Amino acid sequence: MLLPKNPGTFFVFWQFSSSRAEAFRSGAFDPGIELRLACVEDGSQLHSLRTDWQTGRVYLPAAAQGRTCQAALYGLRGGAWEKLLESNQAAAPAAAGMAEERAYASMEFHKKVLS
Repeated sequence: MLLPKNPGTFFVFWQFSSSRAEAFRSGAFDPGIELRLACVEDGSQLHSLRTDWQTGRVYLPAAAQGRTCQAALYGLRGGAWEKLLESNQAAAPAAAGMAEERAYASMEFHKKVLS
């Protein structure tokens, strides 16, 4: 699942089926996975990140504000990367206002949520 967190960040969440998790545990796949964030319009890769298959969630920079992106998760088996999961498409929000205004609004939101 791919969710825009703010104009500069996407939240990516994944959960493997029990059979896929067993494939990782048994060593059929290397324990490291690669997440790739791509622009849907032109297919360009915007960011990649390697992490452990059990991590389950990460934050990725949304380098293409206002563009539609999609994340894909790859596993390494026998020296070759295989696409295992693909996210929904999500638009990276465009920044509005000055950075100081956005920081203030975010702080006010957190105050209300945590109160």
